[in-house]
Amino acid sequence: MKVTVLGSGAIMSSTRACSGYLVESENAKAVVDLGSGSFLNLKKTSDVLSIGTILLTHYHPDHASELASFLAYKLVAFKFGDKRSLSQINLIGPKGLNDFIEKIRAAFPILQEAQYRIITKELDNGKIVVPGFKVKSMPMAHDNCIGYRLEAQGRSVTFSGDTAYTKNLVSLAKNVDLLVADCSFPDSVGSAVHMTPLQCANIAKEAEAKALLLSHLYPAVETEPILKIVKSVYKGKTYVANDLFAVEF
Repeated sequence: MKVTVLGSGAIMSSTRACSGYLVESENAKAVVDLGSGSFLNLKKTSDVLSIGTILLTHYHPDHASELASFLAYKLVAFKFGDKRSLSQINLIGPKGLNDFIEKIRAAFPILQEAQYRIITKELDNGKIVVPGFKVKSMPMAHDNCIGYRLEAQGRSVTFSGDTAYTKNLVSLAKNVDLLVADCSFPDSVGSAVHMTPLQCANIAKEAEAKALLLSHLYPAVETEPILKIVKSVYKGKTYVANDLFAVEF
């Protein structure tokens, strides 16, 4: 399995794209979140038309605003006769997904001309199988946000989306090969809806995750000794995300 960071920042960052991740198994690709700036990085790293599944953790702009760009890309490619374009997209998200898609179509009427099918599935605490992956979801401690665990060929990765510390994330990341965690703010600042380096470290330790990737970085946390803080608690492999950084496992 391979995870490539399409966006490692949050909405206030001037140097990082917002949240997005490409996940590749041996025979399929999926994207988790498509925040502002992440679609350009997706085009740099993958054939967009080969992606069959998109999973949205929630509907904030820094996680979902470039879904419209993805759908428009497929539409234009289809019009130009590109035969590589998959005829179906599996789109997964928390409650409100169908309403979100309809609002995107209303905002961008050209998307109503799409010749491909969008198969939607709203999840909360559930499981689903999509091409190449088994997917499990659980609600996180953030506005209508769910985290995901993707499994393929005996490997696993968990994405927290946006969340404060929650036992649900510990459960979703239990013994996972890679935990991609929301590390938004310094421990001195904290947040009721995001995590800090120390909280990420505690989650990874409790879950016995094999590796930790810290992402969704606001500018304030970037000046902190993030790795030093995390390694004081969690002894597994730890990475601080950058755009286009990739982990293979």
